[in-house]
Amino acid sequence: MTDELQRNIAGLFIPGNEKPFFIQYALREGTLFQVQATMGALTGVNRFMPAVMAVQTLAGNYQLSNINLSGTDYWSGGRTDIAPVDNDYDELRRRLWLLTDNTYKSAVEEYGNKTSSLKQLNLPEDVLELPDFIRLSATVYSGPFGNITYNEGYWEKLARDCSGVFKKYPKIYGSNVGVEIYSGNTYGVNSEGTRLRHPSKMITIAVNAYTKTKDGEEISDRLAYYGLSENDLPKIETMMKDIEAMAENLVRLIDAPKIEESYIGPIMIEGSVLASEMVSELLSVRTGLIAYRTPLRSGGIQKLPEDRLNRRILSSDITVKSIPGMKSYNGQTLIGSYEVDAEGVTPAAEMLLVENGMLRALMCDRVPTKKIKAPTGNRIYAYGPQSISTRVSPGVLFIDTSNGLSRDTLKARLLAAAEKEGLDYAYIIRGLPNGRTSFIYKVSAKTGIEEPVRAGVVSGTGLNRLKRSLGVSAETGVLNMIAGGIPLSVICPEAMVIEEAEIEIRNLQSTTKLPLVSNPLEE
Repeated sequence: MTDELQRNIAGLFIPGNEKPFFIQYALREGTLFQVQATMGALTGVNRFMPAVMAVQTLAGNYQLSNINLSGTDYWSGGRTDIAPVDNDYDELRRRLWLLTDNTYKSAVEEYGNKTSSLKQLNLPEDVLELPDFIRLSATVYSGPFGNITYNEGYWEKLARDCSGVFKKYPKIYGSNVGVEIYSGNTYGVNSEGTRLRHPSKMITIAVNAYTKTKDGEEISDRLAYYGLSENDLPKIETMMKDIEAMAENLVRLIDAPKIEESYIGPIMIEGSVLASEMVSELLSVRTGLIAYRTPLRSGGIQKLPEDRLNRRILSSDITVKSIPGMKSYNGQTLIGSYEVDAEGVTPAAEMLLVENGMLRALMCDRVPTKKIKAPTGNRIYAYGPQSISTRVSPGVLFIDTSNGLSRDTLKARLLAAAEKEGLDYAYIIRGLPNGRTSFIYKVSAKTGIEEPVRAGVVSGTGLNRLKRSLGVSAETGVLNMIAGGIPLSVICPEAMVIEEAEIEIRNLQSTTKLPLVSNPLEE
């Protein structure tokens, strides 16, 4: 890769146009083992040796380049291709040569469009003076190799045994268990002299199931387990118990009552649902904790995350940090942990993003904004055995509270808030442990009795609502997840009461009819 990069940075040139000033190559290779099973039977066993490469080329110079015209993600302008799995030197160079030529020609065209647009646009001086791309010193990083040792027979048995649990639940219409083990590495080089090797490995177990109610509503759930080794995952017996709880919950919901009316009032969000909601809001490119540069071609009102610096975005008892080097928490491995990012930048050991509800800092890559001038080391490789991409992410997101409460106290606050609003009931939104689906429970304001309900859609839990919290739990949990393709570990309180959210009635008019003949497993 280095040989071909140096040849292209020196030789690529279209007369009358800008030369490339930055070229970056990435190569990901490894082994992939996949198992699929349904109802105790293996439905697929696959073994691959995928290899893929990516090329980014920028034309012009660090001050003025082809990026930031209609988009600011310089990775999105790159190209990818499969790579030789045997690392054949000549074939690797040939493919890199063609990709580099392609990306350079595109960059030249984009540069021309940008310079033409600059002549027509009336832009303020601070925008014109802002560099397009930050120059970095060369970094050499050789991370640990991404090796996973495993026994194929063990994982085949796990898939069979776990999927076989659903045989006891004939009211479940469909289910499957998938296992994926990827063991590999991602290599990166660029024209500034940076040379990187990152481990790329993951064990993923996904359990999916769905059923239908009499009126045709489809109800589904998904369990997901992530680890970097077999020891990071629960034992087969534990997962089978989780699957039983999943199936029983789905069967119970078949006869659960529908939500009868739309609701505006307090809700309590618990467990993985709360962690997922926080991630969705805090890692949003336009409104979250990631610096965003407005493209030159952008219309309408621009609301930027940096405009809210030193303003309150969350409840005053919540603090949020990025701690990318944290490898475990309470004995649980954190899959998002990393040492050096995909740009060769070493992140701070701890980055204070939100302090007592106040936005204090933003994560940023090499594309600066008016207020964030340097990369923070958060441009991370996405997980994907057959693709290469990156995204700005904290790796490990730590959400803490200075005034944690017990769950009983939180529930009491929820019911008190409902009564204050003249409501006879409130709602709790929760999922199963390791579950990725939210379920709704109606709670009597007088008795506190919880009842599962269906046909509801929760909305209105954005940042503006999250900062009006009535309390946060003292107990914290860990959720390992893939967010936007990026391995992410979230350490988050187990529950939060929000002053106001909306639950609307789901439209069931277009649902499909039930099968005419009963499930053969019921006979």
